[in-house]
Amino acid sequence: MTISRSELAGLVLVGGKSMRMGCDKATLQLAGKPLWEIAVSTLEPLVDSVILVDSGSTRQIPCSCRVLTDDPPGNGPLGGLATGLEQSGYQHHLVMAVDYPLVQSALLQLLLARAADAWAVCGRSSLYLEPLLAYYNAACAPVMRRMIAEGELRTHVLYEQVPAVILTGDEYDGADPRRLSQFNVNTPEDMKRAAAFYQELANQNALRGTANQ
Repeated sequence: MTISRSELAGLVLVGGKSMRMGCDKATLQLAGKPLWEIAVSTLEPLVDSVILVDSGSTRQIPCSCRVLTDDPPGNGPLGGLATGLEQSGYQHHLVMAVDYPLVQSALLQLLLARAADAWAVCGRSSLYLEPLLAYYNAACAPVMRRMIAEGELRTHVLYEQVPAVILTGDEYDGADPRRLSQFNVNTPEDMKRAAAFYQELANQNALRGTANQ
């Protein structure tokens, strides 16, 4: 099965509490761009529509994208995912949390390529699954709602309950050898490191553009 772009939505989860950062991460600036804008621009080339999923915060994001609010609120990322899958109007979804500013397009394309026979696809860091940088079929939503009703809010548990694929280390490394996609911004120090990586990638892209002229 090949998933066409017209069947695919991008979901950006922007509703985290940002307790370690001390401020709203979605609107933090990296290289002059808010993190939500970086996430949108990362997904846009691959999907038919990008949708933001918020937890119901009062801050305003000046975005032309559609914005959904967790319904009901208070169920963490799993609740946001369920809301997005239910209300997007699409069967297939590429999902990323807003605090992953270095996601590589090759990794997103790999997630899609591995989704042929799965409802959910994600990678793994050295210790944990990465369910907030993943592919999800809308068929996952009822399972997520059952988990929430049972008090189970750990998103990674979904992968034990639906047809799922977890990328191997070799697969991940082939798409993103430096694993920059896994870089999760949680603290001001993380933002400094992300800015350095982001600038490095921008310089590399500029050099490739010059070489192709």
